[in-house]
Amino acid sequence: MKPKQLLTLLVALQGLPGLFAGGPGLPDEPIEITPGLIDRLLQDAKAGNPGIEASNARADAATAEVDSVRTWEDPTVSFGLWKSTPRGMSASQEGNIVYGIKQNLPVFGRPELERGVAKAEAATARLNVAYATQKVRRDLTVTLVELAFADRNLELAREDLAWLEATVTAVDGRYRVGKSSQVEWLKAQTERAKAADDIKTRVLDREHQQVLMNRLLNRDPHYVWTRVAMPEVAGPVQFDDHLVRDAVDYAPKLRILMQETEASGAMALLTKRRRMPDIGVGVEARQYSGDAGIREGSLTVDFTLPWVNARRYDSDLQRDLATRRAKERDAAEYELEIREAVHQVTMDLDTARRQALLYRDQIIPLTEQTLSSADAAWQSGLGPFQDILDAHRMLVDNRTTLARAIADQAGKLAELTLVTGVFDLTSHASGHSPEEAHH
Repeated sequence: MKPKQLLTLLVALQGLPGLFAGGPGLPDEPIEITPGLIDRLLQDAKAGNPGIEASNARADAATAEVDSVRTWEDPTVSFGLWKSTPRGMSASQEGNIVYGIKQNLPVFGRPELERGVAKAEAATARLNVAYATQKVRRDLTVTLVELAFADRNLELAREDLAWLEATVTAVDGRYRVGKSSQVEWLKAQTERAKAADDIKTRVLDREHQQVLMNRLLNRDPHYVWTRVAMPEVAGPVQFDDHLVRDAVDYAPKLRILMQETEASGAMALLTKRRRMPDIGVGVEARQYSGDAGIREGSLTVDFTLPWVNARRYDSDLQRDLATRRAKERDAAEYELEIREAVHQVTMDLDTARRQALLYRDQIIPLTEQTLSSADAAWQSGLGPFQDILDAHRMLVDNRTTLARAIADQAGKLAELTLVTGVFDLTSHASGHSPEEAHH
């Protein structure tokens, strides 16, 4: 191994124990971002994520509400004492104890309608659980990609420092024999100091991404993550009617809005039925306490008069019908937003992919050639030292831009997956059946 390569390796290995969860001084193999890994992390997140647990609790409450709807209301029991007056009949004739029981009847199908409203709301709550889960999956994917980007940034910073260490050594040697100026020596020393400080910043960035991952998984914020490998440049995703159809058919938020529309319709129907009177039947008896004999009994039927508040019931119905119309329009508006969002995401995916390929296949190789030529020219005394520093800085920046483009593409794929439910989005570029791509 050449001395320069050895120096690069030694510098790159510095500080590794603080970044990896493996044995001291021996870095683990970087983990790759795969659907299987995301699935395992999602299972961990579902077990402790407060947002998902809250959605589950609301779904449990809504399900319990269905069982709580009563077909028969609680009966009403009455009891009283009666005292005769001087001009009235005696207590022994009329009875001085009055008691009775009344039961409202489940008429006009109101209990079934109330149960239908509760079921519709429970279905909405269950859809919210599924939506919250898919959002956590999206967040896990994006955050894991950002963690991989932070690892790649740190790797580039360590490579940068290793190169500058070797360059400082070379400049120092040439300076001692009079082949380099003091200004060149100062520039090299300055770049090395800046690179060493930049590593500290990137370590902090990496730690922050680690904290974000641990928060999603409800882990200790200081839990140490193994390095995460950057994904490869993904294939193209074609914007077409199939992709839009998948998004419209699957989009969790749209399904929630449609279910809320159904729940609003059920509530409007229930409100309409509430305009009908409440009807109750009862029995009443009078008993004399002296001989415990029953003096009188009666069967009663009573009902409310909702027509007195007809305008109020009309307002209630208009409110519920307006709510349903609003939900319907919200769903229609969101469907249009989905179409626009899918188009925008696919355009962003294409932009990120083209940028990644441009830097990977053209700009970075050209920059590497330029750096090599500038180094050879400087070594032979035919070129300025500043050209080397400029070319090297451009190379580091270009490699960072490549990593950023790949991370952006992976993040946009996660966003598109959340909307469409398609996990293998490249099928929309290869002519495969979109149904085959669903997880």
